[in-house]
Amino acid sequence: MPDAPVDYTFYARGRGSRRATSGSLTVALFDHRTFGVLLHPSSLFGREPVGTLGAEAHQFVEWLGSTGAGVWQILPLTMNGQYDSPYFSYSAFAGNPWLVDLADLQAHGLLDDPGLAAQPGDAAVPFDTLASTKLPLLQRAARALLDDPGHEWRAGLAEFTQAQPWLDDTCHFFALKERFDHRPWFEWPAGIARRDPGALDASRAELSDRIEEWSAILYFVDRQWAGVMAAAHAAGLTVLGDLPIYVSHDSADVWLNQVEFSLDDAGHLTAQSGVPPDYFSETGQLWGNPLYRWDSMADNGYRWWLDRLRRCLELSDVVRIDHFRALSAYWEVPADAPDARSGRWVTGPGQHFVDAVRAAFPSMPFVAEDLGTLDDDVLALRDENGLPGMRILQFGFDGTTDNPHQPHRFPTSCLAYTGTHDNDTVAGWWATLDDGARSEIAAYYQVDPHADVGSIVWAFIEAALGSRADVAVLPVQDLLVLDSRARMNDPSVFVGNWGWRMPADGLSVALAASLRRLAERYGRTASG
Repeated sequence: MPDAPVDYTFYARGRGSRRATSGSLTVALFDHRTFGVLLHPSSLFGREPVGTLGAEAHQFVEWLGSTGAGVWQILPLTMNGQYDSPYFSYSAFAGNPWLVDLADLQAHGLLDDPGLAAQPGDAAVPFDTLASTKLPLLQRAARALLDDPGHEWRAGLAEFTQAQPWLDDTCHFFALKERFDHRPWFEWPAGIARRDPGALDASRAELSDRIEEWSAILYFVDRQWAGVMAAAHAAGLTVLGDLPIYVSHDSADVWLNQVEFSLDDAGHLTAQSGVPPDYFSETGQLWGNPLYRWDSMADNGYRWWLDRLRRCLELSDVVRIDHFRALSAYWEVPADAPDARSGRWVTGPGQHFVDAVRAAFPSMPFVAEDLGTLDDDVLALRDENGLPGMRILQFGFDGTTDNPHQPHRFPTSCLAYTGTHDNDTVAGWWATLDDGARSEIAAYYQVDPHADVGSIVWAFIEAALGSRADVAVLPVQDLLVLDSRARMNDPSVFVGNWGWRMPADGLSVALAASLRRLAERYGRTASG
C-alpha cells in the first residue's frame, strides 16, 4: 500500500472539484459533466471481517479511475455506533477505527500478526463484534507506537494531535465508555456525566494511557485515509463525503456540548428526531437523535457545526448534507412517542445558519440531500444558495405528471442516482413491482418489461448517465446487478443494515470498459 505523506490541515483536491463565482450565489462543484460510484470502504472486499483502507481500497480507486469516473461517493467515515450505523456514531469527528488495515500496521512494525481471519466476500459482520476482536489489536499497535519514540510515525502522530482540537476530549469519552462498561454517558456517575471539572480532571489522570492509545488509533485511521485520498486525487477523483444532519444521543458531541441539544437536567431527551410518514414507512421514521437548540448554537456563531463541517472537509472534497430540509423545518417528535406520527414541524435555523456556513466556506462545497417531504421554504433555501440537490430514478413513478425524479425533468444542477444507500437495489426494487408498474416504467425507458433483470438495471444506469444532471452516481450494487440481499440500509428497520460487502471478483476489467463506453457516449468523462 502506498505510504503517502499526510497533511492534516489540507488535502490536495481532485481535478476541478470546486468553483465559486465571487459575489454570486452560483456555485459549481463539478466543472464538467461527470459520474461517480457509491461505495463505502466498509463494503470493500478484503482480508478482514470489514472492508479497510488498505490495498483493496487502493485497488478500488485504480479501478474506478479506469472507468473515466470523476467522483467517488462514500458514507460517513465516523465510527459505527448503535445499530451498527455510521449515522449513530459515538463521535462526529473521529474516524472509524474498524476501517484501519492491520496489514499496514504489521508492515510498519507495530503488530507481529494481523490476527483476523478473512471472511467470505459478502459476509455481514456486526461492527460490535470488532470491539472484542479488532480493538485489542489496534490498542496493541497504538501502545507499540507510543512506546517507541524513534518510530517513523511519531512525528505524524504529534502533528495529528496538535491539529485536531476535538481529539483529547473525544478520546477521553471513548476511554470513559470502556471504564463504565459501554453504558451511555447519561448513565455515568453524575459528576462525569454533567462534566464537573474536578471529576473530569481525576478521570483524565486515571485514564491517561487509554486516552493516548485512542489518539494513536484515530491517527491510524487518518493516516491511511490520507493515503487513499491521495490515490483518489491522482486518479482524477473527487471524494464526495456524507454528513448526517443529526448525531447520536450517546456521543462525545452531545456529552461535550449538552447545552446545545434538547436535553433535560439528567441528560435525557426532551424530544427526538424523525420524519413523518413517507416512502419508506407508513408510520414515519423515528430516529431517536437529540434535536438541536438552534438558538444556543446561534449565540456562539454555530461553532460546533462549523468545526464539524471543517472536519468533514478534511476527509472529503465535497460534502452531502443529509436531510437538508431540517435546516428549513424539522420534524419534532415527543421523546416517549412509539412512532413518528405524533410529531410536528418546527422552524429550523434557515438562512441565518447558511450565511454562517458561507462565511466559513465561501466556495460552498456542499450537496443538499433534498429528499422527502419538501415545501417552498426548503426549496428556496436550496436554490437561493446555489446548492445542487438529488434526483432518484426509483422515485420517478408515483402517478403524478410533475414528478421531479423522472430524467426529463432533471435540472442540470443536481446529482442523479439510480438509488441511494437507503434504497433497495434496482434489481431488488424491480422484483417487488407488479406487472402494471413494470409496463409503465419499461415504456418510459423503452425496454421490454419481460427482459432479463440485467437489461432493466442497465437501462436505469444508462438513463442516469444520459440525463441532464451534472453528476450521475451509481451504487456499485447496481453495476453488479445485485438483488435485495445487497441492500446497504433500510431506514424503516434498525437491524440487519450496513454489513454488505462486495464480492471479491466484482470489479472486472470488462465492467470498467462497459461503464467507460457509456460514460463517453454521454459526455461524462474528462475527455468526453
